Amino acid sequence: MKIQLGTLFVTSAVLVGPAAAQDATSLLQAADKAIGASAVKSVVYTGTGRMGYVGQQFATGDLPRTDLKSYTMSIDYGNKSSKEEFVRVQGNNIPQGGGLGFPVQGEQRQGNFVSGGFAWNLNQQGQPNPQPGNVEIGQFMIQTSPHGFIKAALEAKDATLTERYFGRTGQTFKVVGFTTMGKYRVTGEFNNDNLLERVVTWIPNPVMGDMMVEIRYNDYKDVGGGVKFPFHIHGHQGDHPLIPGGHNWIDVRVTDAKANAEVTVPVPDNVRSAPAPQVRVVATKLGEGVWLMGGGSHNSLAVEFKDFITVIEGPLNEERSNAVIAEVKKTIPNKPIRYLVNTHNHFDHLGGTRTYVAQGATVITDDKNRDFYRQVVLAPQPRTLSPDRLSQFPAAPTGPGTLALQTFSDRYTISDGQKAIELFHIENLNHSDNMLVAYLPQEKILINADLYTPPAQGATPPNVSPNAVVLFNNIKRLKLDVAQHVPIHGNPGTQADFERIVGPVAAQSRPTGGGG
Repeated sequence: MKIQLGTLFVTSAVLVGPAAAQDATSLLQAADKAIGASAVKSVVYTGTGRMGYVGQQFATGDLPRTDLKSYTMSIDYGNKSSKEEFVRVQGNNIPQGGGLGFPVQGEQRQGNFVSGGFAWNLNQQGQPNPQPGNVEIGQFMIQTSPHGFIKAALEAKDATLTERYFGRTGQTFKVVGFTTMGKYRVTGEFNNDNLLERVVTWIPNPVMGDMMVEIRYNDYKDVGGGVKFPFHIHGHQGDHPLIPGGHNWIDVRVTDAKANAEVTVPVPDNVRSAPAPQVRVVATKLGEGVWLMGGGSHNSLAVEFKDFITVIEGPLNEERSNAVIAEVKKTIPNKPIRYLVNTHNHFDHLGGTRTYVAQGATVITDDKNRDFYRQVVLAPQPRTLSPDRLSQFPAAPTGPGTLALQTFSDRYTISDGQKAIELFHIENLNHSDNMLVAYLPQEKILINADLYTPPAQGATPPNVSPNAVVLFNNIKRLKLDVAQHVPIHGNPGTQADFERIVGPVAAQSRPTGGGG
């Protein structure tokens, strides 16, 4: 993390040792008095603004953005609970990029909750959906709020004080840094009025490693009882020195804030009784030497060649990829995984990629991904919060400096002279500008991510998305003879169903170019 700090900030003075700790305590006590942190047991604030989908951007540029028609955050510091409830609308934001339910049609109501040792969100039907993996991060983020930061810093045993001078604004900030929950390093910048203006920290991410989170607090106002609260909150997630531009995550203009209001976050029964999550991989044979590795929210495919295996898609995280790799080796023994095909750069489809590189595989993806994958995803950088195999053994098994990445612009073929996988760039897609599909010509199988999910047998066909229309038009452009569609999300379906469901909508939109 020191490397990241050095690239992002210039420190004009550094105080160390017992004196620094004492100075940190004095500053925190002054900050406590300035906003009444010790008197705040809970806080509830509401507002409007905008929110981005983290990890769902184009190859370069900002996060996909939606407007927040309403936003409410409720925090109970004593009970270590919070609930974030908001309504998203698309507004005038450009519908480019991904994310569940993006672009938003009408109003999208969402919620994220944490209470003690439980975390959950709301699914698209508004029902509680257990998220046990979010408990720790949810608890930690409570401590990045202004009052939570001061409370946690005063309790920390390693709080230190430094100063940072920003030439751009001509300001010098006092900076308190400390470690919380045994591993999270967090810093807070205080102005001359002892008001917390910015928090910088890192959270674990399978793609980014120790991913930077920055939250800015401005426009403090009295909310009663000697308590102040910032009425403008702006946050970034995933900013990196080698990624152009900033990744704007949230911006809230607060319209009302209350301290010590009643906050209750009851744990739903289905969340409390939910079994421990397990990684499930089910191998289903689709053709000779072609296996669907399903059983979860995201699929992978394994294709057997004469002397090697190619896996299509390494989604989610290392845990998922390890389970898929184990099933692949069980299903196709005694052959190495030589290639991993990655469909596009969205984090849920990219999160397990590093696991395959650690196994010695070469990643094949769109050329627009090249710089990001080489400089960030596969590059050595801090992964202290959640180390993976590649970070622990960066030189093995491929050797120093030989992390393998193969990119292409329009089309690419993997072949052993008998079996082949053909990869094609998808044009005119608003979901991603670096999307590929994989086609198996012998089996007439087309593999897609996020473009088309066949309906279950006998189910009512879903509304046709612009992404499916783009896929339809690209199949025609490439003159692919498809018999079966295999999605990364969901179950396989026939080309006949695809033509019946998507064809009429594609025919209507064709005069306008059929964009995604």
